[in-house]
Amino acid sequence: LERLSHPTLPKQQQHLPSRRPRPASAAMVRPSMFALVASSVLALQAAAEAMVDCGGHFETGCDRCPQGNKWAWCNGDCTWMQDPVNADSGMCIPQVQLGGGLRGGAKFYYWSLQFLGGGFLMLAFACIYYSKIIVGPPKMSKITGISGWRLGLFDCLGKPDTCLYTTFCMPVVVGKNYYAADLCGFWPGCLMTFVLTYSPLYPIGVLVRMYFSGLMQKKLGYENNVIVNCFHNLFCMPCVVGRESLEVDAETGADIRCCCRMTLQYKAAAAVENLVDKAEQGISRSCQRTCLPGGH
Repeated sequence: LERLSHPTLPKQQQHLPSRRPRPASAAMVRPSMFALVASSVLALQAAAEAMVDCGGHFETGCDRCPQGNKWAWCNGDCTWMQDPVNADSGMCIPQVQLGGGLRGGAKFYYWSLQFLGGGFLMLAFACIYYSKIIVGPPKMSKITGISGWRLGLFDCLGKPDTCLYTTFCMPVVVGKNYYAADLCGFWPGCLMTFVLTYSPLYPIGVLVRMYFSGLMQKKLGYENNVIVNCFHNLFCMPCVVGRESLEVDAETGADIRCCCRMTLQYKAAAAVENLVDKAEQGISRSCQRTCLPGGH
């Protein structure tokens, strides 16, 4: 009965050692612990970089720093911008870092502020320019195609009024040139030039300017060179606009001075002057090629 209740194992299995699970070796534990610590450090670093220092606490953005406490809780990486109209309101924005840089959102904010502010000032001046120069009286006339001799690229530097216009109000001058050449209206040309010139769309603006420069040269009776137009508009767009302005003004008989003052000559007289100027320039250049150095 005892043997039946407790059966004996075969002799081969009686002497086999019992197999117990071995503990994991230190070489297997260390890599897993290292990976866990490294991932934790990287996660904490990413979370810290995403946070901003409000002066006494951290938040995910400067707009979350005040929490109803206005400027008192807007410090550290942030600064308080007070509303000039309402003294009880304002905005917590990223602070300008002279040594480092701004985050992407802060860069876009400051660029947008400058772009909209400059656009508002340009629009105000464009309205005055449109009422004084384009509409008149006297009203700005259109070109007829009887132009004088081709001016140099830097000839606008000798005209202080045109140089000031193209330096500080180039979109307005472009709108006037396009209007006089009947390429497009004053406002479309002005707005298009402002948006494409003072924004990241500048390369597109160069291509647009190159296209309209070719049309302008055809209107004025000059030879169109695509490569030269592209090079000039890419590296010296205000000079090109200033030269076009002088050529358009000479063809229409307009003398535009600061600020928004224009005297208009009769188109017939302006055409005669342009023909005489072109003839004199042609004679002087041909004489330089054929005449003797002494001029006899």
